[in-house]
Amino acid sequence: MKIQKTDSPEQDAWQRLVNSETVREQQVAFTCATGVPLTLAPASAYASGDESFCVKGCLGDPSGSLCQRKLLQAEKRAVVRTAPVQYSCPSGLVKILVPVFFNGRHAGSLLAGPFAMEALDGGRLAQLVRRLDKLGLEDRADRLQATWQFTPRLSSEKCRAAGTLLRMFGKYLEECGKQQVLSNRTGSSSFLQKIEMFLAECRHEPVSLKEVAACVHLSPCHFCSVFKKQTGLTFSQYRTRQRLEKACHLLADAERRVSDVAFEAGFESIPYFNRAFRRAFGCSPSQYRLRQGQRNPGQENPNPGVAANLAERFNN
Repeated sequence: MKIQKTDSPEQDAWQRLVNSETVREQQVAFTCATGVPLTLAPASAYASGDESFCVKGCLGDPSGSLCQRKLLQAEKRAVVRTAPVQYSCPSGLVKILVPVFFNGRHAGSLLAGPFAMEALDGGRLAQLVRRLDKLGLEDRADRLQATWQFTPRLSSEKCRAAGTLLRMFGKYLEECGKQQVLSNRTGSSSFLQKIEMFLAECRHEPVSLKEVAACVHLSPCHFCSVFKKQTGLTFSQYRTRQRLEKACHLLADAERRVSDVAFEAGFESIPYFNRAFRRAFGCSPSQYRLRQGQRNPGQENPNPGVAANLAERFNN
């Protein structure tokens, strides 16, 4: 498939990945393994139409526009938190959105769903019909039941397994996208490269925003504006995400104390590190380490390698 050239290196990289044979195989493999549809949607800033968002609506007009609104809200939460978000569409079915970042900039999202996590009994049906009435979707009970009938249903264990696969897939896309963006950068897009080189040189010293701005010959105010435009994040959010990624890598070493991990990753406060980590991953650093240590195929866990309460990372 021909890749249309765009103004954004992140969008170019995303399109190339979405159309690559390897990524398509992994996308199909996820659906075959879980029974849940998986869409690779571009970031809303790059989307060209409703079809990119999987929001045609299964209940007829205007459910499509309502579904799109819910999706954009979920995307916004996921980008701000740099973490997966679980939400429900107007029909009450579940979707999971995992944001994918290329060099700190939101490029696209993995959108898994819809799927059900419970049966559509009489009480649940009545509750959903009342909700639809409030949304202006009256007399849609038949369509609602048909939608649920042909939608896969996951147990809580399988939902956690799907969440693990999505996060792994998202990390893979981020690594591939990062390499593509870096390999295709031009001189005019070396802004982040210069910043990364400067931060790498000063990794053992505290660095102020003024010093980082000076390394690219900008005033602090102008720097903040340019940085937010290029990455979609504030410089503080970008640095925190980088430090959390490093912390996750360091936590794999069971000999390292959590406090040592925090300082080595660049955090100056243990309480702040714990709050930032929990906000991003839905668990404490110690719990994260414990979950990574549970990846033992010999365990009786019917889903080996799936964290016992990974679903906590998804925010309703």
